[in-house]
Amino acid sequence: MSKASKSWAGAFLAATVVAGLTATVVPAQAAAGSQAPRAAAAPVVLASGLHNPRGVRVQADGSVVVTEVGSGSGAPCAAPPVGAPLARCLGFTGSLYQVKGSTQSRIVTGLPSEQIVRSDGLTRVNGAIQSEATAKGAYRVVYGLSGVPADRAALGADAAPLGTLSIAGGRVLGDLADHEGRLDPDSVLGNNDVFSNPHDFARDGKDFLVTDAAGNTLIRVHPDGTTTTEFVFPNNVLPAAASASGAQSSADATVLAAPAGQTEAVPTGIVRGRDGAFYISTMSGMNKDLTRIWRYVPGSAPTVFVTGLTDVIDLALAPNGDLIALSYGTGPASALGPGALTRINKKTGALTPIDTGSRLKVPFGLDVSANGDVYVTNDIDTTGELLKFPAAV
Repeated sequence: MSKASKSWAGAFLAATVVAGLTATVVPAQAAAGSQAPRAAAAPVVLASGLHNPRGVRVQADGSVVVTEVGSGSGAPCAAPPVGAPLARCLGFTGSLYQVKGSTQSRIVTGLPSEQIVRSDGLTRVNGAIQSEATAKGAYRVVYGLSGVPADRAALGADAAPLGTLSIAGGRVLGDLADHEGRLDPDSVLGNNDVFSNPHDFARDGKDFLVTDAAGNTLIRVHPDGTTTTEFVFPNNVLPAAASASGAQSSADATVLAAPAGQTEAVPTGIVRGRDGAFYISTMSGMNKDLTRIWRYVPGSAPTVFVTGLTDVIDLALAPNGDLIALSYGTGPASALGPGALTRINKKTGALTPIDTGSRLKVPFGLDVSANGDVYVTNDIDTTGELLKFPAAV
């Protein structure tokens, strides 16, 4: 991709009451406690030629499942009519790809996939983002949308899973796009868009907690399918130079949606720590060093655990309980740079970069096995591959 399309891809992810909770920011210990890079073994390419891979999860049986967003309709999607900002086309090219020992195959196919074309010709594919196996052998899937329920409805009944947490090929567990469309929870921050793009999920008892990257919310999905706003992530303040120059505004839709001098939070990865708390990354709109990692114990106020990272798009746990963060890029939207892996000390928040040899290029999904193997989906919009860094953490 060109720099322009990379920038838009990131902004597209990002674009887009508080339920009595107040965010409390605590001093980050990351800068003072940063460590020298820890070398990782050279990665093994477990799979290539994937269909726009997104999330990856190690399953209970040791297999690795990659969620493939697909290629939309599989045919060219016409440019939008004159005066319209976007055109959308629906197909069923999304899938789940399993690596189990020496066997690789697509275990679920035909998942809805939408191709979105801007008036300037840039395109983006959205659909299945993250998945996990259920106890009954089915798969839960969270689907992106990058829009509102009306956008989904215009694609027809087959687009119903978009913007939801659902069973693959089955019932909707929770409709995140509907939640955003009805409530627009982050409007209290002055953000001037109504936009949903669910990204990741984690179980909390019988409920699920889902991050909406465009809605800037953490949403609780209850067993009966109802949804409640768990938390609205506050906007981040842009550095004075970036805010004054407006250099990122053209590349980052979140800057345009948030009040002047601010950028939307853009929550992405979520993982439950060994301490029972949930840790959630917020990208802060493709701005260098502005990622925040939040620590959230349900029923209490979320706090900022770590600051200073860039474009963190996913989180996982190391075998000892430390957090592992995956950065989509290491520079601003105008100069994305390579992706990165970082270990975050579970007690102090100290950051230890993991040397990946600049091997990561537009990565997206992350998980870690019980023996410390790190799995990353990489080069997601071109060749599409699954990398394994053996015993990296």
